Amino acid sequence: MGVQRFVASNSREAMRQVRSALGDQVLILSNRSVEGGVEIIAMPEQEHEQALSSVDGPAEDVASAEAPMATVTDPTVETLQALNRQLLDDVRAMLREGVASSQASTPSLATILRQRLIQAGFSAALADEIIQDSPDELRDEPAESPAVTAWLVRQLSSRLSLLEDEEALFADGGVFALVGPTGVGKTTTTAKLASRYVMRHGPKDVALVTTDSYRIGAAEQLRIYARLLGTEVHALEQNGDLGDLLTRLTQPRRALLSRSAGKKLTVIDTVGMSQRDQHLVGEISRLGSGPAPARRVLVLNAASHGDTLAQVIDAWQQASLEAGEPLWGCILTKLDEAARLGNVLDVVIRHRLKLCYVSRGQRVPEDLERVDATSLLNEALALAGESPFVSDAAARTLPPQQARQQAISRGVLRQSDALAATLDTLKQHNLGMTLLEQAWHRTRLPTASGGEEFSRLMAGVTQQSLLSAADTPHALYWSKAVSVSGADQAMPLVSLDHQGMPQPLTWPRHRLPAGSGEQFRWAEKLGAGWHLMTQLPTVADLERIDAAGRGWLAAVTGTRRIRHDGEWLALSQAMALGETLEPRPLRHQGRAASLHLTRLETSISQRRRDSHGLPVVAWYGEIRDADEGRRLARRFWLSSSHPGLDIASRLPQAVIAEALPGLTRQADQLLQARGLVEDREQRWQLASTLSALALRLSAEEANWAMDVRARLSGIAQRRCGRRPRALLEALMDTLSAHDALAGLASSDRALAA
Repeated sequence: MGVQRFVASNSREAMRQVRSALGDQVLILSNRSVEGGVEIIAMPEQEHEQALSSVDGPAEDVASAEAPMATVTDPTVETLQALNRQLLDDVRAMLREGVASSQASTPSLATILRQRLIQAGFSAALADEIIQDSPDELRDEPAESPAVTAWLVRQLSSRLSLLEDEEALFADGGVFALVGPTGVGKTTTTAKLASRYVMRHGPKDVALVTTDSYRIGAAEQLRIYARLLGTEVHALEQNGDLGDLLTRLTQPRRALLSRSAGKKLTVIDTVGMSQRDQHLVGEISRLGSGPAPARRVLVLNAASHGDTLAQVIDAWQQASLEAGEPLWGCILTKLDEAARLGNVLDVVIRHRLKLCYVSRGQRVPEDLERVDATSLLNEALALAGESPFVSDAAARTLPPQQARQQAISRGVLRQSDALAATLDTLKQHNLGMTLLEQAWHRTRLPTASGGEEFSRLMAGVTQQSLLSAADTPHALYWSKAVSVSGADQAMPLVSLDHQGMPQPLTWPRHRLPAGSGEQFRWAEKLGAGWHLMTQLPTVADLERIDAAGRGWLAAVTGTRRIRHDGEWLALSQAMALGETLEPRPLRHQGRAASLHLTRLETSISQRRRDSHGLPVVAWYGEIRDADEGRRLARRFWLSSSHPGLDIASRLPQAVIAEALPGLTRQADQLLQARGLVEDREQRWQLASTLSALALRLSAEEANWAMDVRARLSGIAQRRCGRRPRALLEALMDTLSAHDALAGLASSDRALAA
């Protein structure tokens, strides 16, 4: 096979060609950009080792071995000898140069991304936290590709807390105090914030207050803004009673008979102070007086150095906590003056401040914006570049013991944050995830109380209430009503989303009503829009489902007889008469594949002598390898002819769902090995719920699932990829770790009390 050259439009396609031709155990000899794309030169590792062992001897050995030929006077032979020696020397040099270049010259994706984040102003600690769980799907992507950038933005965005609802904020109103160092733009931001309220609700219910009696012209500047907005303004002297003023402004007018009373929104422009000013705590405490404490919003200059910003946040947060309340949020100003945005975003993320607004200029109100996280983070990454002031060397100059302690602390915090982010994402996209998390927690409680609570949580009525509250279309997966192979229990019913992806909601089969007719009526009350079945029910049951306006899809064999154009044909024969549809992508047994479909409108009957049959649609699917096109498997289905249900788009999910029973058996064995859930029926239901979620994660193509798979790999400390079994174990590890950290936090609170 030897050394081979591969050229493709991008690195990902070139690596796909390499793996297809040479397998996974390959040595990359060179990787460079060429006209038209990327060139990779590679060879199998085994052949490389054999070649090295055959050429490791000196060139003289080769010459001496061929010495007898030197006596031959034919010049052609001498030329061949010289060419042979030169070829061996060239092969030896190429192999050794290839090893060195593959080991040293091509930086990994993680290395490039880390440098990119640091050059954008983010800290080395945050960069390491983000890149440690990069998804397998991005392994062959160029570092500058849109997919990689989008992943970086999602990782940063998931760590950034934002003001969610400005309308609710203004509707509730209250007292807000803008605090921070001198010169960060508090006065202008006060006017901008008030103007956003005035544009929606008018100036009547707004009051501006300044406590800055130090800076010359501060009160007059705010008065100018107030006149332009048509709002009231109040300047408080250094020793003025802020609490009394706020009482007069915020109490109802009837109580005080004052035009200044009853203000819904009061914005306070405070005096600017250094983070090292000894009067800082006293000034913050002053804001706690009045009928309700002012919500403190820290204003930060985005053009400041990261270390300065960190000191500012630490000082103001500590002073605010000593006054009784933490900082409510922050506003970033002077983004138009900042060479990099990563530093200010990094400190906001690490200090877990809520980012409310950003400001880019002096105009009122145009230059105060709601935060669009995606745009802001894309802008921050776009500003990355070489700088003599950007380096992470300081992170590696700590004494070994201190560095180790900091690494442990960051590791624990990172693990806690990763757990919370992973579970939050799963809750957003999987109906029933909150219930699963609660049920898992109950498995750690004492047997009696935990078992009772577990039964209540996993009861059918609880899950039914979740479906009703969500008010989203859903379906049901019906496996055969017999014991799963290797287990002594039947597969529970599993909830599917409208497209057929499993959800972590299940119902044990033995708790369903007796009889197929009653079971389908129960499913109708549950709100199931359609049914995915591994076994075809009776024609009478199918007619009942059709009459209720529900759809259905059932797996059958190719020998199933159908009635087509007055003839009885085996399904495998009849499908030759069908129409071919566009292939659909799917994953089959861990590899990328495509589903090639044929569709045929036909009918079925309970008995051959029936004159009329039930109209159905027959489906034939060939699962083919995405790269080679060879057939991996084939499937047959029958479905309702309901015109409003797009069955073709759900057939890939039907293939995916075939793995549910086997994965549930594996989950049950893992739960038993971990000593969780002594009750056999409860353990089986929990196993089916976990397997539904793991299978969903393995097959889901959406970005949220890719991010969760990467985080699960980091939490479990092993590459899970898209393997359902590995994801299942990682989910169990995640739930257990989250419970353990929550228990430690509870213990700490109890000790503190």
